[in-house]
Amino acid sequence: MAHTPDLDASSPNPPPQSDDQMSPPRQLGGRRHLILLTVAIGSLLIAIMALKIPTAVALIVSGSLAMTLCLAWGVPWARLEADLLAGIQSMLVPILILMCVGMMVGVWMLSGTIPAMVTLGLKSLSPGLFLVVACLSCSLMSIMAGTSWGTLSTIGVALMGVAVGLGVPPAYAAGAIITGTFFGDKMSPLSDTTVMASAVCEVNIVTHIKHMLYTTLPAYLIALVVYAWLGAGVANDASGIGGETQTIVDTIAGLFSTNLITLLPPVVVFGCILLKKPVLPSFMLGIASGALIALLLQGASLGEIGRAMNGGYSVDTGVAMVDNMLSRGGLQGMMSTVAVLIAASVLGTPFKSAGTLDAAIAYLAKRHAGRRHVLGGSMALHSLAFLLTGSYYVTFSLLGPMLRPLVAGSGAETKNLSRILEDTGTTLSPLVPWGVTGAFTAATLGVATADFFLYAILCYGAILFSLFYVVTGIGLGQRPVRSTGAQQA
Repeated sequence: MAHTPDLDASSPNPPPQSDDQMSPPRQLGGRRHLILLTVAIGSLLIAIMALKIPTAVALIVSGSLAMTLCLAWGVPWARLEADLLAGIQSMLVPILILMCVGMMVGVWMLSGTIPAMVTLGLKSLSPGLFLVVACLSCSLMSIMAGTSWGTLSTIGVALMGVAVGLGVPPAYAAGAIITGTFFGDKMSPLSDTTVMASAVCEVNIVTHIKHMLYTTLPAYLIALVVYAWLGAGVANDASGIGGETQTIVDTIAGLFSTNLITLLPPVVVFGCILLKKPVLPSFMLGIASGALIALLLQGASLGEIGRAMNGGYSVDTGVAMVDNMLSRGGLQGMMSTVAVLIAASVLGTPFKSAGTLDAAIAYLAKRHAGRRHVLGGSMALHSLAFLLTGSYYVTFSLLGPMLRPLVAGSGAETKNLSRILEDTGTTLSPLVPWGVTGAFTAATLGVATADFFLYAILCYGAILFSLFYVVTGIGLGQRPVRSTGAQQA
């Protein structure tokens, strides 16, 4: 994953739909689709960047403006309402996972699990090496488990605590963790995004992974070089922090029993994920095992465990760095992120109801463009679709089958499309704060998207390399064009 395999679970039968809901989307003219996009995206950017309105509110306002235009142009409310409810329903499993992660982090703090991981990191890592080691270790975890969500919510949270103790800026640490996590996620044959992107484009998964190296590996290597350079600067700035690090270790040792038993919960979670068990039950087992250790080893009461699950763990040790490091987690801490996910459904609804993406594909098909134009159009279209929906599960399954014949007809190999879907979906996802994975990433690591954006080098680097190959034609391959009238670029 960027991993939420439960998303495909069956849901209860929906209620009977009216004729307005069952009928095809009303076909709007191309100019109206452009106006719809301009109003929605323009108002969203103004609200967030210029007016500093909270993301959830900005998404609802922009989506409401777009819905108003749809209603004025004759799109029935029944269709808008049905698409809105379907969008919210698609967010339910990610929302439940977010809630579980909040509770799990709170319990793992109380049980001493995360403090033990932080202590190990502080004893074994140096400020200068931290960023590179964090990136590499997250890559390894994601490749083995095939899940970015699992990596971020376990080793990612612990590494953020280590970063605080070593004096590494949180934005640097989050960027390195994200780069490593999503590199491993893309390169893992166990990842559901990797499996899904290759499947919808009818590309062999090994071929798909190899072809992704064209864009993913250069961006990853550049990131490692930058992290080594940033680490050297951090090492100079933190040259006198050794005494503070020892203070943190001693303070944690005074709060918790940090023996190896406390590391059992993350082992349980990763074991379940490696066995391909669903994410929700795996995280619930992580919560249960953490609660048991808190009860038996740390001497916590059931009331304390419940409060940690709800409001997170908080402590006042007199050492500000330790308090900041450990006071985290809890169900309530995830509620603002849940609001963002629901609000994102409001923004995506009018475009689905108006058939905007269908119109864009129809326009691309009519142009009979060459392979570079088709692949460039596919990049732009999928990026736009992802920004509007925030979910690669939606965009992969919707656009993959629709774009595949256009790409094949243009003379390009379809492995280029599967790579584009991942470059503008999987690796872009942490940078979209209202998207499912972007909201999860920022909430779990405790760093705002705007802060880590620049340092999550893989996320935009892979897209830039993908665009380079499309523009130059390098590495695209070529297949005979069937008699579709397409011209090769």
